[in-house]
Amino acid sequence: MTAGRRCRVAAALALVVTMVPLAVSRSKDLDPVKQRDEQKKIKARIDEAARRASSTLDVMMFQRLPDGTEQKMLRDVAEGLRGLSETEIRTVLAHLEKAVSLPAAATEEQKAAYAKHVQVVKQLKVMLGQLDVVKNLDEAAERLERAAEKQIKLVGEAHTNSILPTRRVIVDDREELATEQGDLRTEVGAVFKQVSGLVADKVLTPEQLARVEKAEALPRGAKLAADMAPTADKLRGGNFIDAGERQRRHAKELKDLAAALRAPPGSRIDALKAARAEVEKAIDAQTKVNKDTAEKVAAPEVRNRNGADPKTVRANELANQQAKAEFAARDARKAAEPVAPEAAAMIKPAETQQWKAEDKLRDKDVAGAVEPQEKALEGLKNAKDELDRQIAAAELAKTDPLAATKQAIERVEQLIKEQKQTNAKTEEAADNPARTPEAASAQKDVAKKTDDLAKTPLPPNADAKQALNKALDAQKQAAGKLDKQQPDAAKPDQKDALAALEKAKDALEQQAKAIEERRAEIAKLEELKAKLEDLAKNEKDVARAADKAAADPKKPETGDIAKKQEALTPPTKDVGKELQDLAPDAAKKVDEAGTKQEGAKTDLAMNMPMAGGEKAKDAAAKLDDAAKDVQMKIDEKKGQEATDQAALQPNKVDAQQAAEQLAKAIEQARDAADKAKMAETALDQPAKDKATPDIAQLQKEIAKKATDQKLPDAAKSAEQAAQALDKGDLPKAIENQQKALKDLKAAADMKAQAPMGDKGSADTLAKDQKQLLDATKALQQSQQANAAAQAALQQAQANAPMAVQDQLGKAGEQLGKAGEQLGKGMPGEAGMNQQDAAKGLQQALDALNQAAMAQGMPGAQPGMGQTAMAGTGMQPGMGMGMQPGTGTQPGMGMGMGPPMNAGTSEGDMNGTEKLKNAASSGTAATGDGAFIKMRSKDRDKVQQTGDTQFPAEFRELIKQYNINIKNAKPAAPAPGGK
Repeated sequence: MTAGRRCRVAAALALVVTMVPLAVSRSKDLDPVKQRDEQKKIKARIDEAARRASSTLDVMMFQRLPDGTEQKMLRDVAEGLRGLSETEIRTVLAHLEKAVSLPAAATEEQKAAYAKHVQVVKQLKVMLGQLDVVKNLDEAAERLERAAEKQIKLVGEAHTNSILPTRRVIVDDREELATEQGDLRTEVGAVFKQVSGLVADKVLTPEQLARVEKAEALPRGAKLAADMAPTADKLRGGNFIDAGERQRRHAKELKDLAAALRAPPGSRIDALKAARAEVEKAIDAQTKVNKDTAEKVAAPEVRNRNGADPKTVRANELANQQAKAEFAARDARKAAEPVAPEAAAMIKPAETQQWKAEDKLRDKDVAGAVEPQEKALEGLKNAKDELDRQIAAAELAKTDPLAATKQAIERVEQLIKEQKQTNAKTEEAADNPARTPEAASAQKDVAKKTDDLAKTPLPPNADAKQALNKALDAQKQAAGKLDKQQPDAAKPDQKDALAALEKAKDALEQQAKAIEERRAEIAKLEELKAKLEDLAKNEKDVARAADKAAADPKKPETGDIAKKQEALTPPTKDVGKELQDLAPDAAKKVDEAGTKQEGAKTDLAMNMPMAGGEKAKDAAAKLDDAAKDVQMKIDEKKGQEATDQAALQPNKVDAQQAAEQLAKAIEQARDAADKAKMAETALDQPAKDKATPDIAQLQKEIAKKATDQKLPDAAKSAEQAAQALDKGDLPKAIENQQKALKDLKAAADMKAQAPMGDKGSADTLAKDQKQLLDATKALQQSQQANAAAQAALQQAQANAPMAVQDQLGKAGEQLGKAGEQLGKGMPGEAGMNQQDAAKGLQQALDALNQAAMAQGMPGAQPGMGQTAMAGTGMQPGMGMGMQPGTGTQPGMGMGMGPPMNAGTSEGDMNGTEKLKNAASSGTAATGDGAFIKMRSKDRDKVQQTGDTQFPAEFRELIKQYNINIKNAKPAAPAPGGK
């Protein structure tokens, strides 16, 4: 159906919808004049609706649309409306006119009018049902849910009518309630008729059809409609209590059928959250009734209620409210049962307390209802707490391997419990074949839950996966045999399924234990590494003290140094013992360090500082090496953690991509630190024991000196440069520094050309300004590289597993501080933060590389391209087949030597390529890499890109390299023998 047609059907639906409430609302006023006037309004609206429906048909005919189902539907509605207006409504009005003109016969005429009025309403609702088409199961479920709410409302109204005093003249609403109950039955029947049509027309998916069949929706719907017919009769006869009990059963069945037809939640966590939402609704409903029960009603309010004892009326209202809360709790339990049976078990006692509270209220014992109401609320809150716990665990299980494994264990335990229950049902079915369908349904439910668990992302565990798959296969076999009414044949399969589930549980428990042990080992190794680093630092202090004593001509006693050395030996041995099982290689080096410490102590005690100092240095080196070995062990175990975490989020975590981005971030961070060092060196502050002033302050001093020397232009530019530095605007600062330098050089030249003149202080000031300019440029380059490192780090964080996120976060903070310090002209402090960030990032990268290599995938290192692999013999700085030159550093692009454009400009002598966050194209030194395996047109694209991105002096080398590849020649050495 096109959008335009849907709009026209919607318009017709709206016409009928607006009339049904108007027609249903029978005036409580018994005045026939007012009743007649209301019927006239109804007639006018029906006439208008008929005209508009006819107009819609005329438009469709004008547009020459085919005479299909839609037009027939509208035509039937239009003709029906005209018939109502001309026949039914006129009959109603005629009876009311007689009632007005003949007051003595008014009551009988009004009854006749009402009977006809009921027929009008029924026909309008039939039209509404014609237009309100159910297009899918979710819409059917929604209609049934609304019907259940109407039924619950009628339960309350039935109870309300049951407490009205008995009089000769009937003053209750039995006719209206019976009519509403009958209308509800018609509505429910129409829903199932349309569901039957969906099945017959084969528009449902296999999953949706299975939902209908599993719920036995059609036979249950037919039975429900049949059961609802006597309920209307009981209401019409004034038997409100019996009718109310039947209505409760109808409401429960409607809700159960709605839940069965509704699409299930997409995931377990969605189901948990949906159950929690239902529990929250139940808590709100119970909280409100508790509050209303505890309130004292003012006397004037109860006196205004007519026809019944005020206390009875209030107790009944509270009981009706309590009944609604009971249904809300039932909804919550039903939602929790499939996904969180523990929470559902907590709701059941709460429902029992709710029933007790309602009974007390029906007996007008308002005070007696308070205690069970409070217990009911407490039980619901406990259920919510349990759901909150499970949701938190499920959320954590998305990223935490241990939490995921423990949750899987809980789910397997529940599966074992349910499989045992299913086995018991199968035993019963063997004795009573009529119970076989129940056993088959239970077996299918357990199989579905097993399948869901098998498909849940979990840390790699081949034994658990194999066991779950075996259990699932056995469960399916058992279900198939139960479907064929063969319970005895299903028993062996069920036994196999149970055994396989037990094996899966054992495998998962072993895995959880291994993860806990691994995390404990990581924590212990990190602790021991910190101790080793501290011992190495103290050992170096001993070595320096020994060297100082050896260089002292006075030959001082070294006994105190020997005592310091002696104090380091016991903790070193303790660390070595703790490392024996965790990191044997590191433990061996610690033992060797201990031996050196003993020798150093002996030499120092004999006043032999030179020999003792050498042994202390050897001990410190051994401790440093041991710390590196421990870090390798940490990386290995964190790599295992990263592998587990990546398995939990296969569509989000990409450890290899994160490693590549980390390599870029490290490269940029190191470059930023180098540039910061250049800036600090350019300041040339000889007094190392004094704090280095920031660049802005030094620039202000130049501006002041220029003013003192009567150089206004230079002073102005220098001052503007200082202001720009204060604001962190480095480009503006450089621009003004260049102007100041130009003015100062000009002033120095003028003084040199004067008779008996020399450049003097202007020349000195120009040199100082040049120094600051160089420092600011280096600062700017460091700032740019720092920003590039932050960008690459952010990309890495988006793909990295949780195992390294803490390290990445800390490195991000350090780079952020470095950026702030660079903006303040403090290169020294910035450089230290950048170095620390690069170190932390390298450790994270090592862990990711361990995870990658464990899965047979390449790792990454700074300065290497995306196709490079850690451990292939390449060194940082090598690329595109050229031999690494002496003195090359990580990130020097294509394996070339020192920058070749030094002195050609005042910009970055390394070019701009490093600031583009692009991976270098590393290969082995033989030239056999990813580039050579490309198709010719792809190589041409790379070559064209290189022609536009690389500095001019590199292009010829790149072209020659490409020619070498084409001719299969070995890589040529770099220029200058590098």
